[in-house]
Amino acid sequence: MASLLVAKQHMSEALRSVGPSSGAWASESYAQVFDTIDILVAAGVAAGTIRSDLETADVVLAMSGLLRLDVTGDWKGQADRQIRLLMDGLQAGTHPLPLNADTAE
Repeated sequence: MASLLVAKQHMSEALRSVGPSSGAWASESYAQVFDTIDILVAAGVAAGTIRSDLETADVVLAMSGLLRLDVTGDWKGQADRQIRLLMDGLQAGTHPLPLNADTAE
């Protein structure tokens, strides 16, 4: 997954160099990624392998660290650490997350 994100980072740089970016294209891509992660989170929660207090936005935000890898440095080591931290945080049976301010009662 990290290799794909590094390739995406290089591709984004190349696309920016040949013309203006399209906000609509980026929004559509983000929506597809968000929807896919939502399906995966729901399946993991249903299987009992992913904590049930997660929101899809939590996972997307946690994954954003992978988009900031230093592609000129030790990106593989950075990616391994980021993925391990993310996966450990997703595990069922860990400490509950604090309530989201938007959903707190």
